[in-house]
Amino acid sequence: MRRILSSLLLLGLALAQGLVLPFEGPRGYTLAQAFAQGLNAPPPTLLALLLPDLPWRGSYELAGGLHTRAGARLALAATGADWVLLGREEEGGLRLILATPKGAQEGLFRTPELAWLWLQGQGLAPRFSPFPIPSLSEERLQALAQGQDPDPLHQSALDLKEGRGSGLLEGLLPKRLLLLWQGTLPPAYEAFRLLAEGKREEALKRAEALTQGDVLERTAAHLLFRALEDERWKETARSLAQAFPELPLAWEEVSFAAFAEGKGEEAKEALLQALKLRPDYWLYWTNLGWAYYLAGDLPRAILASERALQLSPNATALYNLGLFRAIYGDYLGAKAAYDRALRLDEGEDFPEALKDLEARKEPLALYFRAYLAERAGLEAKPLYEAFLAQHPKHPLGPAARRALAQLGEGGARLEVLRLSLIPGDVDARPFRAGEAVFPEVRLTGTPYLKRDALETRLYREGALLQEEKKPLGFPPLTTALVENAPAVTLPAPGRYTLEVRYGEATLLLPLEAGPPSLARRLYALGLEVRDLSGQALLTPKEALGEEGERLLLERTLQALKEAAPLATSSRLTIPLPKGPYAGKTVQEVLKEPSLEGVRAFFEAVLENPELLAENDVVNAFVNWLLKLSENAP
Repeated sequence: MRRILSSLLLLGLALAQGLVLPFEGPRGYTLAQAFAQGLNAPPPTLLALLLPDLPWRGSYELAGGLHTRAGARLALAATGADWVLLGREEEGGLRLILATPKGAQEGLFRTPELAWLWLQGQGLAPRFSPFPIPSLSEERLQALAQGQDPDPLHQSALDLKEGRGSGLLEGLLPKRLLLLWQGTLPPAYEAFRLLAEGKREEALKRAEALTQGDVLERTAAHLLFRALEDERWKETARSLAQAFPELPLAWEEVSFAAFAEGKGEEAKEALLQALKLRPDYWLYWTNLGWAYYLAGDLPRAILASERALQLSPNATALYNLGLFRAIYGDYLGAKAAYDRALRLDEGEDFPEALKDLEARKEPLALYFRAYLAERAGLEAKPLYEAFLAQHPKHPLGPAARRALAQLGEGGARLEVLRLSLIPGDVDARPFRAGEAVFPEVRLTGTPYLKRDALETRLYREGALLQEEKKPLGFPPLTTALVENAPAVTLPAPGRYTLEVRYGEATLLLPLEAGPPSLARRLYALGLEVRDLSGQALLTPKEALGEEGERLLLERTLQALKEAAPLATSSRLTIPLPKGPYAGKTVQEVLKEPSLEGVRAFFEAVLENPELLAENDVVNAFVNWLLKLSENAP
């Protein structure tokens, strides 16, 4: 009886509703198809179309990748399958990953036949059965996975994605997967939907309810606590790692919790666990270097940072390496690391590097604070002076004095390239009343451009009318920059003085504002006035020129008159019942349009640009006439 029970248990696993996902590798689809055939599972190409992304940004990649034990468990939870099988071709053979509700197992096998024997031992494949031969070629399977030339089954998958029902997939795929594509979101997905809609309190309540769920729900709960800045994220990180130790993201989050609490030893141990799961992930090596530093192990901190740089050069690891070598007194090594970090830094990492140096007392730490500050465009003079005062006989004294001399001779210079109506557009002088003036400037600095605010001021008869500021951000080592200064608006016709300032660099420009221009105001909104054929009535040069408004009105009148014979529909030949054109037909208005009427139309467009938008001027004018009549009292 015991042998019969054992056989029935093994058969029960084989009959469960499982999924084989596409394998990773050059023969990924044919191998996956062979295993699916032997296990009586749905074609993996269906899952290529229907496997849903996880609810958070980064999906499986954030959790370490799909073709991992963590990815398999997350796919199991997302689809509602009884088991999930994944595979990955490697140099040593075929790696299989099998996820069930109890966990995930994996094995590396020299041949697919050995992998098939392993599945028999797991009770998933029929005992003593040969390894199946795939029924389709790799090329055909790839085409089906991309939705090309679908058979009826794959057409049902495409229909399901488009909201046209489950069709042939009903009963073939897990119910949770079908319901998800039909709009019934599982709890984890629903919680992230609430967050995306800005319903933070509701999302937080859902997160609380997910903390005791499966791997998908508990990971979602933790990420929601993080996104909502709820302090419970540290607790959920640690519990997630204990419950699902195969999830590298969980160990990564434990390290962040430990870093936040100043627990370098715990951060180190968590990152070592993460690296067992993702041994070639540069971020973990970068952070491990910092964890070793906090734990007081500088040699290993340097080795970990160097490993991170071998995998992926990044500014953070280089700044860390510069600090570690500076602590050792290795000037050349520190300088090489810092110089490379500055070249890679896009303007986000140097503030933390400066804070790290500030916390140290070594002479090189103070010197490199000044060195980085100078190249990042920050105030470096007091730091160099402090270095010389504290270490007057240091070998780097001459270098510090040379840097001070350069800073004394240098400075910022400012040049106005153009004044435009639209940022980055052509010069639009002379301006008109009511227009915004956007100065485009070139900034240069010696030895490097200093960080400051770019300011625009507008004066009239010596009185300041407007003042706008724009803080600038740019990468270290920047010596020149072209940037748009903040705009000021000319309130009325008259003469003005425009001042553009960056630090101590200042330029004054005279401006004269003429009367408002319809053509220029439309141009500033990005609206192009076109006739029925789609031809623009004005070139940009004409629209911005002195005669722009006159040309706009004349050519619009002409376009309306030319379109009048085409206005033959009943709606356009029946007198308008109300409004300023009551008693006239649209066709009659088009035959003899008035200058005042066209001007009123363009004023309405300026208040509501949607009136013109993508329409030609004739149809836009006709629609305006009809609405004007409909809305009249």
